[in-house]
Amino acid sequence: MSKSLPQEVYWALRDASHNIRKRLHNKLADYGVTWPQYHALYHIQDEGIPANELAKELNCNASNLTGLIDRLMENNWVYREHSREDRRVWLIKLTEEGKNLRERLIPQYRRNIEDEMSVLSEQEMRQLLELLKKLM
Repeated sequence: MSKSLPQEVYWALRDASHNIRKRLHNKLADYGVTWPQYHALYHIQDEGIPANELAKELNCNASNLTGLIDRLMENNWVYREHSREDRRVWLIKLTEEGKNLRERLIPQYRRNIEDEMSVLSEQEMRQLLELLKKLM
């Protein structure tokens, strides 16, 4: 059975997104970092972030966040600290090693995205962006 044009477009979008994401995640692995770890490091600023806010940013529940934070702590990239304003709140903060990693990773990840998109001209990217916005 052949696919309709809408189905072909859907599968092409899905496959392109999956393949780009997979290549980007593989490049993170070169640094020994998973996508969830990168995403967490991205959202943790120098002043730290309350654990519940980080969970919202990462769209995950408390138990998933606990495991993720534990792994980040095992790598010496973050630590937990009670909030001075509310001792019930845990702040997640970057260690020096975590700050250094974050400073290297974020610009590299952005370059990796630009590399992935470099197969398209600027005009093609603008056209694609407008078309994708219609689907959102």
